[in-house]
Amino acid sequence: MKSKLIFVATAVAFACGATYAQTKVVVDPGKKYQLFEGWGTSLCWWAELAGGWDKANYTKLLGAVADPDTGLGYNIFRYNIGGGDQPGHNHLTKGDGGAAVPGFKPTEKGDYDWTADPNQRNIAFALAKMAKDPIFEAFSNSPPWWMTNSGCVSGGVNGADNLKSDYFDDFADYLSEVAKHFKEEWGITFRTIEPFNEPSAGWWKANGDQEGCGFKNKQSEMIVELGKALKAKGLFPETSVSAADESNIGDALARFNSYSAEARSYMFQVNTHSYSGYDSRAKLYNAAFAADKRVWQSESGPLHRSGSLDITLWMADVILHDLRDMHASAWVDWQLSDPAENWRTIAVDHKKQTFSYAPRFYMHAAFSRAIRPGSRFIDSDNSNTLAAIREDSSLVLVVLNTGASDAKYTFDLSKFTTIGNKAKVHRFTLPAALKADSDIDVTNNAITVTAGAQSIVTMVIENATGGSCEASTIIPYAKIHNGGWNETTEVKVNPGDSLVIGPHPYDGGRWTWKGPNDFYYLGREVRFKNMQWQSSGVYTGTYVNPYGCESTVDIKVIVDDPEHPYVEPEKPDSGKVNISPRVVQGAGKISVTRSGGDLLVNAGNAARNVAQSGMSSLSVNAPLQLTIHDLQGVLLMRRSIDGSAVVPVAHLAKTPYIVRIKSAGKTVYQKKFK
Repeated sequence: MKSKLIFVATAVAFACGATYAQTKVVVDPGKKYQLFEGWGTSLCWWAELAGGWDKANYTKLLGAVADPDTGLGYNIFRYNIGGGDQPGHNHLTKGDGGAAVPGFKPTEKGDYDWTADPNQRNIAFALAKMAKDPIFEAFSNSPPWWMTNSGCVSGGVNGADNLKSDYFDDFADYLSEVAKHFKEEWGITFRTIEPFNEPSAGWWKANGDQEGCGFKNKQSEMIVELGKALKAKGLFPETSVSAADESNIGDALARFNSYSAEARSYMFQVNTHSYSGYDSRAKLYNAAFAADKRVWQSESGPLHRSGSLDITLWMADVILHDLRDMHASAWVDWQLSDPAENWRTIAVDHKKQTFSYAPRFYMHAAFSRAIRPGSRFIDSDNSNTLAAIREDSSLVLVVLNTGASDAKYTFDLSKFTTIGNKAKVHRFTLPAALKADSDIDVTNNAITVTAGAQSIVTMVIENATGGSCEASTIIPYAKIHNGGWNETTEVKVNPGDSLVIGPHPYDGGRWTWKGPNDFYYLGREVRFKNMQWQSSGVYTGTYVNPYGCESTVDIKVIVDDPEHPYVEPEKPDSGKVNISPRVVQGAGKISVTRSGGDLLVNAGNAARNVAQSGMSSLSVNAPLQLTIHDLQGVLLMRRSIDGSAVVPVAHLAKTPYIVRIKSAGKTVYQKKFK
């Protein structure tokens, strides 16, 4: 099914063409959305060819990719772990032959071949040095041929699922072993591994022209196997699983909703392609946000293009709405030097080892040079606009006008505490120009700009601070057995009863619960069966709304058991951790300090500290869990540590964040860094 983009004309020119309808746009820094991780591209298939160029030539090409001032400023790169086809198969011809990606284990009984895929590795190694704070993801289009039902890496018979039923663990071992080798031998750590590529599409068939593998069924099982393999090899959680790179955003939503709790526990990220299914953008974000997962737009292009709009502006609209409606934390292009004109950002001549810029290069740069990694998207109440606050406190405003007439916008900036007095302006115009324009004055906390027909205007204003976060009102509901819902903060039940706690708001945010006996639950509705006196106590629900604003509710649950009368508990943790370190079994105190771009963690010996006064003895053998959240509660990093550790955080240098360390599920240390 082909999905159609709907372009809304927000400003209509008068017949004379000299005066234009004016649209007011309110920008609200109190409504904060996703923390942006960056822009990127997959490396297949262009890197399979460009990596064979002379080093001086491909270094110039990569400057156009990674340089944030003169190039695209990309910092996210998806490395394709090839399956490698069966000897004698010569049908992988897509991408001028780049689709024939070598695998690292060409036979089942033989050894790994770590000399394989030198060209793609050349590009990956060079980008690791050139890009600032690069993020690498590994992804698979197909398992090795000998793991497949068809014996072919382009797909199964009639598009059927193609991984042999008893090879799930073998495929997980293959992907994790490649990741382990990249980290230990070549110095590249994949933050995520994606085992699927458009797995539910049904178009991956044997003897096709590119690698592909149907995986419509048993995705949860594959995620779990990969997660276990990463954990067994000491790679998890630094390397986690992403899924499922469906072609249609609606399919990505359906697959994510079907995943088991165990599968989700190995995932920190939901990947989707944005070829179609645009009406599911917000739904996918809501589902991922509720489960504390970030969303990546991990591949896109004009696969299902509709209408007659210029292809460059068509793609600009996809980018804007992926960021605005789906709140993607990253936007990743399909191979940026595709042979097809409508797909490419950079045109390359692999024989001459030269390149030139396609119109899309300038369009992408209009976004990527201004909206940098570490930016926080904020609310602007017009669907043709984007707003973000960079780490340097600059406000970035982007206006897209796909219409045939000029459009005039006034941006209301009155919700900022401080705002600069000038907006630096760049304009993208067809067919292929990105040029600086005169500054625009900020007058009475507002700026007015005219966006020319079929153009993009990017504006940057310094010293943008402030914004009030408005928490949502919580309405507490509970019901006993299958009875009606009651609005209450105190519930009394009998032993053996079932209970459901289900407050509002019921969608569009994230709920977490804490309660007696280290109770923890992620989700809105909390269901209890066969309640006993041990479940009595106060359950604290924390709701983070879509704007990152937090509100809480306490619901007291009393199980009326005469033999075990209810005792009023101590007040639950308000969220402000009162750290009072004490020593367990002779270990030192926990400390976290920042040195340059690293956090230096000193946690004694393997979880031998307890940080909260009065806390019972914790496990002294389990590793500690370190998490980093931003001030809105969005997870930025999670990893296991055993004693001391060095945690790279250079990419968070200008972002306030909170470091927490847990032992056996209990917070034993917390500190804010600004």
